[in-house]
Amino acid sequence: MTRPNTTGRVMAKLRTAPVHLPAHLDVAQGAARAMNTLDDGGSIDHSVHCCVSGMRCSRVFGSAFGVNKAGERAQGFDDLEISMGLDRVVAVELSDKCAAEAVAQEMSADPGVEWAMPEPLAHAPLLAGADPSVSTPDRALVEAPHKRVQAAQALAIEPGQTSVRVAVIDTGVALDHPEFDGRIQGGLDTVDLGMGTLASGVELLGDSKGRDFCARDETGHGSHVAGIIGARGLSILPGLAGTCGLIPIRALAAARGAGGRVVGIGGTIDIDAAIKSATDMGARVLNLSLGTSEHDVPVGVPAVHSDSIAYAQKRGAVCVAAMGNSGRREVFYPAALPGVIAVGAMNASGYRARFSTIGAHVTLCAPGTDVISAGLQGYKPSTGTSHAAPFVSGTVALMLSLSDRLGGTLSTETITSILTSTATRGLSPADEIGAGCLNAGAALAATRDVLQKQGGGQNA
Repeated sequence: MTRPNTTGRVMAKLRTAPVHLPAHLDVAQGAARAMNTLDDGGSIDHSVHCCVSGMRCSRVFGSAFGVNKAGERAQGFDDLEISMGLDRVVAVELSDKCAAEAVAQEMSADPGVEWAMPEPLAHAPLLAGADPSVSTPDRALVEAPHKRVQAAQALAIEPGQTSVRVAVIDTGVALDHPEFDGRIQGGLDTVDLGMGTLASGVELLGDSKGRDFCARDETGHGSHVAGIIGARGLSILPGLAGTCGLIPIRALAAARGAGGRVVGIGGTIDIDAAIKSATDMGARVLNLSLGTSEHDVPVGVPAVHSDSIAYAQKRGAVCVAAMGNSGRREVFYPAALPGVIAVGAMNASGYRARFSTIGAHVTLCAPGTDVISAGLQGYKPSTGTSHAAPFVSGTVALMLSLSDRLGGTLSTETITSILTSTATRGLSPADEIGAGCLNAGAALAATRDVLQKQGGGQNA
């Protein structure tokens, strides 16, 4: 039997790099063929074959060297990648999805395996979105959340630099939407969940099998998130990242869940590949409006996305993630990982939005109720911490842009300190809202002060 919220694949970290395996992304895009052995008929293969008749194997991560080299992504791992063991993390697709739990247990007992687990599913924590799209949204409703975070004041200080790029790791983006014209700089599709029904009973829809590079959105979730960050400002306000570039990374497929609703859903393997690829493509900020509850992660294995997030941080990328929408006190990854800026949702009255997940790791909040942004076509409102996180990601992109323009440096720790010290204090406890609500205008002003003290911007 497999766990209810898994893909039916197994993810594992071996103690020795399997040099014969291609990268997951090359297999997903048809540039390489998966192999049917992990250790050439050795004990690890035997542990798998105790439970299933066949498997298809690849490496979860490609190398930075091969990020743009189809068919060569398993070559040229550098010292950092090897020291972190990224070349040893494998994806195992099984002939029987329901055997994932048993296979992971057998593999875990092998001395050549550091850890193994059934691959958990991640969800885009979307609450609302059933409202129909409109061509001309109500201006007052559009402006309200942006006014609350002083977006205009932030953009007046720094309009954004095109060299600073934000990766929207999500369901993709509506590539033909006029709000994204001239904003998109590259993109990638890492989804390879197969077709039909997952082991969890979730029905996959549309493009879920790989074989393409196109990060085209099929749910509207990623487009809405991207609009908050990087919209041009035609019928809605400009995104908070101003003229910074967008890198859409489609890591979540469209799926029909309980009640027939279409949502974004993805495997840990696809998301980890997306996080590392986005970093290697030069993204300075990663927006992750998605996640997995701790309850869906087996005991005794690392928290999901630990390796990929740590890699992104070591390469200097700032990771921003949604807290989740359970409304309960729980750990939600990647928001709960060390160094990640975890964003909850606050209502207009200064309290935690009732759905926003509670936890001591919440950094700060942003507006997350009835936020109007881009849809697959036109514009629509949506609610959830998914739509709070991009307000923070956009602000971080402006902070980095200002740093580049003034010749300074900003670490993730400094950025987090500025965001929390300038946040507008709320009325809920700190473990519900963190430092309070994002104040982008104050954060940019404080960033300018920090950079001036560094000696990089006396005339700013």
